[in-house]
Amino acid sequence: MTQNANPTGPTAVAPTAGLIASVAAWFWIDLTHVGHVAFLLLAHPPERRPSDSPEAIEARMRGLAEALALAEPHKPLPDIGARLFMHRDADVLLSLDECDYLLHVPIGGEWARFVCNGGPVTVAVGLDPLPARSHLEVVEAYLTQRVRQGRLLLGKTRASRVQSGRPSRTARQTEGPVNDEMRLVRLSVPPSPP
Repeated sequence: MTQNANPTGPTAVAPTAGLIASVAAWFWIDLTHVGHVAFLLLAHPPERRPSDSPEAIEARMRGLAEALALAEPHKPLPDIGARLFMHRDADVLLSLDECDYLLHVPIGGEWARFVCNGGPVTVAVGLDPLPARSHLEVVEAYLTQRVRQGRLLLGKTRASRVQSGRPSRTARQTEGPVNDEMRLVRLSVPPSPP
């Protein structure tokens, strides 16, 4: 992935292992106008280092959204292809375009069962920081504000199951080959609020 100019914000930066390891994830199932949908939200934690300016965080998250082929909320929800894989029916592996790393989210529970049974998934990437252990009310306010501001990028997919530790060449439909050196980076997930 190359760095692309973005007329609505900073230049997108290709995802790195550091970014993939640092983003936080929230997941839930919601009833929408098309039925039940599983949601997976990815957001950057607040600034922790001098290099974590709001512009730098936005550039990283735009790069992550580009690597997932996501679109702005006012556009039709794109089908981002077969890039979400369930491993052991509990762990989500998310494949990024032109990236040697998979994003790993241990989820399990009802979300994993719903997705493993063919339920649709909406992947969302927030362009602004969100503290990793934010409670439901904070996450809901974040989502509402970011959708209104066009700062939440979205796409839809369905999960595939993998038996090994990573998707095989045949598990993901791509135009080019999948890198044989693909590495798995673990993602810390905050506990769901009670």
